Amino acid sequence: MRRLRSLIVAVVALAAASATAMAQRLFRSTDPVEVTFTTSLRQLIRERDSLKLAPHPALMTYKDSAGKEVNVPVTLRARGHFRRQARNCDFPPIRWEAKKGDVNNTLFQGLTKMKLTTACKPTNPEYQQYILGEYATYRMYQALSPLHFRTRLAKVTYKDSAGTKSSPDVTTWAFFIEDDAEMARQNKLKVLTQEGALFEDLDQKQLMTSMLFEYMIGNTDASIAKLHNVVILRDTTSQALYPIMYDFDWGGLVNPRYAFPDAQLKIKRVTDRLHRGPCKPLAEWKPVFAQFLSKRAWVDTLYASIPDISPSRVKESKAFLEDFWKTISDDRRAKYEIVEECQKLGM
Repeated sequence: MRRLRSLIVAVVALAAASATAMAQRLFRSTDPVEVTFTTSLRQLIRERDSLKLAPHPALMTYKDSAGKEVNVPVTLRARGHFRRQARNCDFPPIRWEAKKGDVNNTLFQGLTKMKLTTACKPTNPEYQQYILGEYATYRMYQALSPLHFRTRLAKVTYKDSAGTKSSPDVTTWAFFIEDDAEMARQNKLKVLTQEGALFEDLDQKQLMTSMLFEYMIGNTDASIAKLHNVVILRDTTSQALYPIMYDFDWGGLVNPRYAFPDAQLKIKRVTDRLHRGPCKPLAEWKPVFAQFLSKRAWVDTLYASIPDISPSRVKESKAFLEDFWKTISDDRRAKYEIVEECQKLGM
């Protein structure tokens, strides 16, 4: 009886492990996935300025590794703030949802909620470059921070289910971002929903890593206290709090034409770096600098793996990052720009 019980436990554990492995399939590869959504495209775009964002049923189609077409019923709805508004963008970011049973045995198994970041102006090549640049930025954060959102690059085509000439197909680069709750579950942590966290409340290593990354990419569009473009995860045992950053398009590394810094900050352009991290002595920053510098060669080669990214975008990005590498390699510059330029309580 004891042997049978052990066998049952082993089988259940194996099945659970297999299900978990299947759930990781979408995020296991960095190769772009081609996806088509057929939905009421005109309504999806038209209703994005509404206070109540309606869900829109859609059929998601992709080809599996054998080239077989797979159809999955999903729901799409507009999301976001700035990029959702019609006066700013032609196409909104998307919230993707699916039923658990509908994604079983597919590339999306185990995933029922995700974000989909789509080009603000899909027909404009410049805005396609912004998407590819922001995706590359997420990849950098994944390499530098042990806690991060997983992503998958996608070539997405939106088809209008009405099939009218007034709503032509829209094809754009985009990328999937895992849901907050899924990211927390993967790390065996819980999402903190309460605002007001100060720097002293947070895990200092994760805080310093995240804030140095924001300085690296020139991003000031975040607030830990207000949970703006930040998710805080809580360890229910130790009660430690870990900040994880996201939404990097307003940073100087991406540098879209629609981005501008907060008027209260002492910078004029998003390409002007401003350190908003904690006040720490240089000796405490040095190990974090070393961690970043150890990834420099990888970061330098990252852009070569991003399809369709333009040579000019790569050149501008590397030039922007070069100034950061020089800063953290020079104690005098680092002291002036990071150690002495800091936030005592939080941001």
